[in-house]
Amino acid sequence: MFCFWDNFLRWRRVQKVSKYLPLNSIVCDIGCGKEAYFLKKFSPLIKKGIGLDEEIEDYNDPNLEFKKFKTTDSLPLENESCEVITMMAVIEHLSYPQEILKECFRCLKQGGKIIITTPTPISKPILEFSAFKLNLIDKKEISDHKNYFWPERLKLMLVSAGFKEENIKSRFFELLLNSLTIAKK
Repeated sequence: MFCFWDNFLRWRRVQKVSKYLPLNSIVCDIGCGKEAYFLKKFSPLIKKGIGLDEEIEDYNDPNLEFKKFKTTDSLPLENESCEVITMMAVIEHLSYPQEILKECFRCLKQGGKIIITTPTPISKPILEFSAFKLNLIDKKEISDHKNYFWPERLKLMLVSAGFKEENIKSRFFELLLNSLTIAKK
């Protein structure tokens, strides 16, 4: 159940990521959510959007395709089929993030990029307090966090997945509480 703060935080992530979204590109949003907010918002600007999520219903039109997807599976995408893959506030929920990053590398075209936002370890007590004590954000979402990532750890994982270290850039936002990482294949 989303509330004001959940929607605000989602909006902030989308604002950060949209700056790096090439026009007329093929974009896969892993963990797009059941409303696929990001892809629907930017569908006029992209060639094709593919949304993958456990809670979404399968849907297909000329510009958007949504697929029910469990993050324990291989990505239901062809090799080198996407120009951009996004994971906004998703990787911290994954039991096997390294395997998904390898899958992302496989599915990206040469020169394509993965864009990841994730909370940093210093956000953990703030998020938990906001969810469990103040009821400002979704308790279920926060209790499902399996990891918190510093950019350095995420960079090592991306290198292990096949990305070159010199093609990975990270920056913090929201006062070091979140990071944005972009890796180019």
